[in-house]
Amino acid sequence: MLAKRVGSRITCLSHVGRAALFRTASTVAPGLKPSLEPQITSKVKVHGEVDPKLVKPVLQWLLDDAAPMPFIPVEAKFESKAPSWLPIKAFCGAFTKDKLVHLDPSIFNHPIRQDILHACITWYRDGLRRGTASTKTRYEVNGSGRKLRPQKGSGRARLGDRGSPMLRGGGRAFGPKPRDFSTELPRKVRQMGLKVALSSKLRARRLTVVPSVTWPNAKTKWIAGRLKGLGREFQKGCLLVTGSDSLPPKLVRATSNLSWVTCKTAKEVQVWDLLARPY
Repeated sequence: MLAKRVGSRITCLSHVGRAALFRTASTVAPGLKPSLEPQITSKVKVHGEVDPKLVKPVLQWLLDDAAPMPFIPVEAKFESKAPSWLPIKAFCGAFTKDKLVHLDPSIFNHPIRQDILHACITWYRDGLRRGTASTKTRYEVNGSGRKLRPQKGSGRARLGDRGSPMLRGGGRAFGPKPRDFSTELPRKVRQMGLKVALSSKLRARRLTVVPSVTWPNAKTKWIAGRLKGLGREFQKGCLLVTGSDSLPPKLVRATSNLSWVTCKTAKEVQVWDLLARPY
């Protein structure tokens, strides 16, 4: 951040604006570039340049404490091609050392978008609602439709049949009826939600890669000990994901008694599954 003090107030020029400023200054005012340009290293790629007419006034503003803050329109776009690597940990079998797996940066280094995660979770939970709640209206309750008392002459309030919502045992006005609560969400938004969820797991160091999730037996005690060996906090919640079309039967049987372990294939994983469990 490039900043200067104006009296008791500090005004700042953003990193993106600084990059665009010196990018244009290198072509318009090359003589001022060596003395003012800092080393700019960022994952933000600047598209577009600053108006050349603003370069000299801005450079003068940087040197003049009394000058006001100029407006520099810049469009920025996140673009990262840095690869991500994770060590492979042994799940079943001999321990392997010094083995790394390459993670696609377009999936595991995605910008965190909380709005996308919220949309994916809302869409998923809406689909879980059964929508079977049902109540009876005044025409569906059991009873006669005869008017209980005359309209006039009794001195009491007007009243219809015994199915009136005002009476005990009568129908319900505006009650729920069976309906579908599922909502629509574009496929690309759901795919972006998975990328954001995986990226957040990687940044929080709560993502572990193993060669295979195949388990040799159905002993719950053994697999619980192995998972605890991978991480002490795995008992808070653990999601095992395999790239195969189906889960190993022995793995499913061994983890069926562990409430903190969930097994799913890569095709079945949703954003809710990744965020509902710490690991």
